[in-house]
Amino acid sequence: MNLKDTKLSSIVFGIIGFIFIIILFTLWSSRTIPSTFPVGTNFVVEEGESLRSISSRLQNENYIKSALLFRAWISFLGRDRHIQLGVYSFDKPLVLGAVIKKLVSGNPDAPLISITIPEGSTYVEIADLIKKELPNFSIEVFNKKVLEKNANGKLFPSTYYLLPSTKEERIIDIMTETFNKKYKDSFSNSKIDAPLKNKEEIIVLASILEGEAKTFVDMKMVAGILLKRLSLNMSLQVDAAKETYKTKGLPVEPINNPGTVAIGAVLTPTSSNYLYYITGNDGIMHYSKTFEEHKKNIQKYLK
Repeated sequence: MNLKDTKLSSIVFGIIGFIFIIILFTLWSSRTIPSTFPVGTNFVVEEGESLRSISSRLQNENYIKSALLFRAWISFLGRDRHIQLGVYSFDKPLVLGAVIKKLVSGNPDAPLISITIPEGSTYVEIADLIKKELPNFSIEVFNKKVLEKNANGKLFPSTYYLLPSTKEERIIDIMTETFNKKYKDSFSNSKIDAPLKNKEEIIVLASILEGEAKTFVDMKMVAGILLKRLSLNMSLQVDAAKETYKTKGLPVEPINNPGTVAIGAVLTPTSSNYLYYITGNDGIMHYSKTFEEHKKNIQKYLK
């Protein structure tokens, strides 16, 4: 055997040895139960959690030996999108395959509770909605924590999946984290033009739009009108925020928790010659350039 053949043989045996080691590791990991398997515990799969996050937590909490093998196995089975939100109880130690089977069964031992928060809800209304679904939830604690954490206006309206035991402060954190993830790029990539000074004022104006208009088109138009009033140092005088009839400028804090449409409208307002608007009895927005035209629209569409 010449030197070339010897090198080739070494490479082949090296590859075979490597594959053999992988097979042994796979068999060992799949058939070996961690000695500290947390029997009698619950594993919770939360909203928005990735397969990588789930597998890492399973390994870190000693349910499985290898997060990498977990992901590889579950992806091979084509079940990576079949892990249901919920609580999974483990009353006895399980091998890797049994853990995977349990998680992709589609039947968690206790499903998470679904709570939908509509766009434009106040934090008081949000607390009432949650209380209806979570009996142990404290409205008083929630409302107090919202103010302490300066979270009003940033409780992102969406559908959330919560444990019955989820604490008030954790719910606030989940909602504000969702808000920050949703709007991080929007706020960082958008130039904040006068008369708005910062992100907080964007949120305040968006909260007003939630009460003043319904469609994205109308919200954009109203946003342009209100921004023009601010630039002219006019009182906003919007029904959604009664204090704007007495004082100039924006309210000191959001009047509700705006959603995607309203914030998008503030970031992309429609410029026009209009300065006034009303929502008629027909449900349609009517715009006018002068106060005289505005009064005529009131007589025509609200009387």
